[in-house]
Amino acid sequence: MGKKMSRAPIYYALAQVRFNAVLALDQYVPTIQDDFRKVGFTDYQKVFLATINLASTDPAQQNQQVPAFQPVARHLFLNEARTAGFTLDQAGIIFHVTDYHTFEPFLESVLQGLDIVHRAATLSYSERIGLRFLDAICPTQGDDISAYLAPSVLGLFDKLAPRELVYAFSETRTKSGNATLVSRSVIYRQEVAGPVMFPQDLQPIPLTLGEQFKTVKGIYAVVDTDSWLEEREKFEIGGLQKRLILLHNDLSRSFELMVTPHALHSWE
Repeated sequence: MGKKMSRAPIYYALAQVRFNAVLALDQYVPTIQDDFRKVGFTDYQKVFLATINLASTDPAQQNQQVPAFQPVARHLFLNEARTAGFTLDQAGIIFHVTDYHTFEPFLESVLQGLDIVHRAATLSYSERIGLRFLDAICPTQGDDISAYLAPSVLGLFDKLAPRELVYAFSETRTKSGNATLVSRSVIYRQEVAGPVMFPQDLQPIPLTLGEQFKTVKGIYAVVDTDSWLEEREKFEIGGLQKRLILLHNDLSRSFELMVTPHALHSWE
């Protein structure tokens, strides 16, 4: 089992599995909720996300479409501290945490949640599997962010003085077969102490941030690593486990290339 860093920079981790649509999901939710409750996810909520539908079945009305808002139900199963939870809809499940320790217990929880849903709804196939980790790179007093990030992702953040930094962004996207890896870093200047930044596409987050990430000030970076596999396969917990491990290997390699040995040593 991996060893947790004493000052680990990770503040959010997410795993997602998309599967065949289960339009009758609501009839299985009571069973699913009870099983999640028994393993510690006692805080249940049903929320609705508004989506826009522009489709029309009448060709004569194709040029006169009026956006129609359609509510999509999502079922949230959170632990009591609201530091970990599952989000379930008709075609997928997300497990996310803000108290990440090591990958082994994280993966165990993901597989446990998948098994709970599969036993209730009998899923047929998976078609997208993904992992996404967010790390806050906050220099200790007296250090500069350049001591923590590899030169390849620093950009021009410190090259245009006396101009004041707003942000610096770096992104690299690579593919291997049906697997995609996106390695991003954003350097921020935060004048007033506040929580670390979240990418817009992940908001809102129903979880509680760790204390060390609630009051960040000055120049810091967010390393955002995202890896996913798009491939339709028979729904099998063992197969999903193997693919999640491979995705995590890609994320770990990317992260270690984006930070410096000094950074890794400071987090031990």
